[in-house]
Amino acid sequence: MTSELLPPRGSGEPVDSWKREADAVTLPRLADASALARPSAVGTTYAELEHAALADEQEASWSAEGERSARPHRAKARGVDQHVEGFALALGERAAELKETQAAYQDAAKVLGPYVRRAPGEKLRYLVCWPLLVAGDAAGVWSAAVVLGDIVFIAFWQALASGVAAACAGLIGSELRDIRMAKARRRDPDDLTEDEQRYRRLFITTDDGTPIVKLIGLLSVLVVALIGVGIFALRSSIEGPVAGLTFGLLAAATAIGSGLLGYAAADEVADLLASMAKRVRQAEKHYLSLAASPVFTTRATSDETADSLTREAAHRGNAAARRVESLGWRVQRRNPHVLGHGYAVGETCGPIGWRARRGEGS
Repeated sequence: MTSELLPPRGSGEPVDSWKREADAVTLPRLADASALARPSAVGTTYAELEHAALADEQEASWSAEGERSARPHRAKARGVDQHVEGFALALGERAAELKETQAAYQDAAKVLGPYVRRAPGEKLRYLVCWPLLVAGDAAGVWSAAVVLGDIVFIAFWQALASGVAAACAGLIGSELRDIRMAKARRRDPDDLTEDEQRYRRLFITTDDGTPIVKLIGLLSVLVVALIGVGIFALRSSIEGPVAGLTFGLLAAATAIGSGLLGYAAADEVADLLASMAKRVRQAEKHYLSLAASPVFTTRATSDETADSLTREAAHRGNAAARRVESLGWRVQRRNPHVLGHGYAVGETCGPIGWRARRGEGS
């Protein structure tokens, strides 16, 4: 009997071979008895001890084989432990940040939601229309400058600056809307709830900034006037006073339209909620980006692979040990003239010391 690792019985071996082996088992008859019980004077034979030791060896050998197969995977998993700890620490911080931003946003949405006055699509409309106003105003100036003989590249940037200035002159509209809505939300400090106290600046205004807004309004009007006069002079020199007046008025209309667009889209409360929602999305993005780090996958995959190989080797070792035990019983079956045909009535586990009894107790 060799001590090589035995493959588990049944893997690739047809069931019919097991049947044929069982059918080939014969129990020889003795001259004076149809069956002979195992003699009580016979204890554990050397052959039984040999096979019990070989069975133990199979389990130990397969455990060693499993450890050898799992070693590179365990080493790989341990190799990324430091990275995993660092990413796990950062992931915990991002998780806390995400919970904090989500809680802050949900609280703000609950408290300030009733004060939102901007429709869902108005902000998008502003973001789409404002660049169009800039481009439209810039196109008129650009074409006139090119016709006048200016360098195309230089004329483009001058025209773009003029268009942006005209559109920015209309931003005063958002300030006027914010002042109007702040007055509508104004509350007495004693009337604010505990939740509203956290956003008291939106409900209590000691200075609405009207003087500054008036100054900005005057400057905006001045910008509109300068742009209108400039375009009028430019177009008049090329196409006549009628064309100059037309394009000058269009430039002024662009600035006024920008103001109306800003007024319609302005909502300080909605902007606050939108900025908080953006922080939540950014926190989610950072968290998911860290959670998707390959170091977590590497360690989890390596650990699971190593554990699986170890478990597989343990099962194979157990199966190999059972095979060796079966061979030990085969030796006894083929030697009835010494060991009899089986145990006597009432003795089913074999003598003390044989592996079958130890296995039953485990």
